[in-house]
Amino acid sequence: MPNPFQSFIPESLEARLQEGIAHALSLGAEGAEAFISVSRSRKAKVQNGALEDLSTSKRGGLGVRVLRAGGKGFHTGMATTTDLTAPDFKHLFAQAWELSALGDEDPWLRQAEPSGQDDLPSRYAPEVDALGTEQRIAWAQELEAGARRASRKVAAVREASWSDGSGASLLLTQKGVRTPDAFTSCSASIDLAVADGKERQASWHWDVSRRPDLNLAAIGAEAALKGERKLNPQRLPAGKYAVVLHPEVAVDLLGIVAGMLDAESVLKQRSLFAGKLGQIIASPLLTLVDDGRLAEGPGCPALGTEPWDAEGLPTRRNVLLQDGVLQTYLHTLKTAAEMGVAPTASAGRGFGSQPGATTFNLFPLAGQTSPERLYGMAGNGVLITEIMGLHTVDPVSGDLSVGASGIRIRNGQLAEPVDKLTFAGNLRDFLTRIVALGSDLRWYGSSAGLSILLEDIALGGA
Repeated sequence: MPNPFQSFIPESLEARLQEGIAHALSLGAEGAEAFISVSRSRKAKVQNGALEDLSTSKRGGLGVRVLRAGGKGFHTGMATTTDLTAPDFKHLFAQAWELSALGDEDPWLRQAEPSGQDDLPSRYAPEVDALGTEQRIAWAQELEAGARRASRKVAAVREASWSDGSGASLLLTQKGVRTPDAFTSCSASIDLAVADGKERQASWHWDVSRRPDLNLAAIGAEAALKGERKLNPQRLPAGKYAVVLHPEVAVDLLGIVAGMLDAESVLKQRSLFAGKLGQIIASPLLTLVDDGRLAEGPGCPALGTEPWDAEGLPTRRNVLLQDGVLQTYLHTLKTAAEMGVAPTASAGRGFGSQPGATTFNLFPLAGQTSPERLYGMAGNGVLITEIMGLHTVDPVSGDLSVGASGIRIRNGQLAEPVDKLTFAGNLRDFLTRIVALGSDLRWYGSSAGLSILLEDIALGGA
């Protein structure tokens, strides 16, 4: 079987990159590295049963970074290209070398030593690249048909699409770091409208996997259910309520929290959680984990699993919050050196960017309470199924004012839809007022969420 990695990044290309690294060192560079990413994707889109679009694309790029020694640290220069057919890349490294003379000196810049190995299951599924056009179209049509079967109220399908892709990435450094990775992915999404008389609502759902094993009927049915749950919404009187967050909302919320744990933001005092290591920042029920080596399993695509991070460190499991206590920030080698702590192997990068902290597979540890039981505990509360504007949270203060919609809970049972809700408060209110966690851990790409019961949340309504 042909090597999938070399179908994207052949040995001849890798050899030219090594020659470029050697050239940078000959110019006087203290260090040099190349990061390359190549991918190809295919998509079939249907609308109301008819094929609307077929597309294919191929993307790729190379970024090189050169380190010039300074008095107390390094100056860096970067150069990029999307032309991977060049006979050599010495000119690109020479350009980065020249630019390094203009960069500020950084005393904390570090490079990884070679370590670890790719001992993880393959992230590449050959059946993805073997898919044919007719199959993609058929799956997109099946997705739409599944939504229509699930609900007679589906009035229109704006788009039902199947997408798949494959690719590879590689980091090379003068220290001998080499991190080959080949991967595949498949996704299906549907955007539809449901109607009840003159009332009409839009909804959307999606799922993703490394291989073509998506449950299209379930995706379509979920989109239809989301739409039905929004029909004929009522207004909610302003007041304080017990609130259940839907898993999809919890994903967004916990993603905001993880973003504030970026050590670079902490060092610049741009994070609510600066100076909070070892302190309680959330309910003792909440444990939040980022695991770059998470094993794939039923319901867990482990899309973020990789053997190395973007600086060449072997990935690892990082417990960010343990029983509500902040355990660590997310570090690159640079921020770990500046804070005097061990690296967390949390670097990500694009071919045109410097390494920055990221998450791989972010998830909370599941509770033991079913969603239905949470509704019962909420009594006469609200299930929040959608929050708009979480990206506007002030990262320093945690203050926020966001819109929301969901379903009224009456006597522990889901009742009528409610919309045009406003939550104005602080992120701490979400984190510290957790009184129960659901057992319904669900993955959305490389992040997972679950139902979360919060107490005494002020909601503005009509």
